Amino acid sequence: MPIIIERLSHTYQKDTPFQVEALHDINLTIRDGEFIGLIGPTGSGKSTLIQHLNGLLRASSGRVVVDGEVIGENKQRLKDIRQKVGLIFQYPEHQLFEETVFADIAFGPKNLGLEPEEIQRRVTNSMKVVGLPTELAERSPFELSGGQMRRVAIAGVLAMEPSILILDEPTAGLDPRGRDEILGQIEFLHKKLNLTTILVSHSMEDIARLVDRLIVMHKGTVLLQGTPREVFAEEKILEEIGLAVPQVKTIMTSLRDQGLDVSTDVLNLNEAENEIMKYFKKRTGGTSDA
Repeated sequence: MPIIIERLSHTYQKDTPFQVEALHDINLTIRDGEFIGLIGPTGSGKSTLIQHLNGLLRASSGRVVVDGEVIGENKQRLKDIRQKVGLIFQYPEHQLFEETVFADIAFGPKNLGLEPEEIQRRVTNSMKVVGLPTELAERSPFELSGGQMRRVAIAGVLAMEPSILILDEPTAGLDPRGRDEILGQIEFLHKKLNLTTILVSHSMEDIARLVDRLIVMHKGTVLLQGTPREVFAEEKILEEIGLAVPQVKTIMTSLRDQGLDVSTDVLNLNEAENEIMKYFKKRTGGTSDA
């Protein structure tokens, strides 16, 4: 079932002198198995929006429907919703607290009252899926590298066997190698488990490479949405709200401004390389498909 967001608004500290409208009249549909990128400047409402998708926040008006269930309409059903919607915040390793990796990953399934055999199966499967060696199961999570700790936190969410995975800046604070590992793992999980995936990120390069559709938020509203190519074509609008386009697109625009007959409609290095090769083939009298 899709995620359906209808006229969603949210106001913090409503009816006080400090009230702030964080979301205003959001209407979105996220299809099963879709990979969504959610971007926007700080304070645009991204984190507020994703917290409505598993009931951490209640709408001031409007509604969110997940798997046919209106979130917040029945408090007793929130537990079921939170099993279906796995939400991973920034620095998820800060939420680790058990003595061993196994115990941390098993925490959620235990709270579901599952049998020990089923808990064992879920922990083992989740560790395998995120690429954690089984020999780490009895290690303290706090002895692991930053990237490994983040994998433990993701495994703990996956052990709940959600159908929707939401990640809020999952690579924040990681070194380049750890960042690439986590993003590769997210891409793998999305494809292998056919998860509906929502990625909040400030990295335009990562977003351009990974997602099917981009949603751009600004001042609590949806400003733009479309494929990465469609959204990043709106370079002036993005710049006006403080967002950049992928760096490779900026480089190609600079080359075009210097008089090179190249397309700026590129999102990655391979596309840029092909475009530059086409330009030089034209200059030397060759053909673009030679």
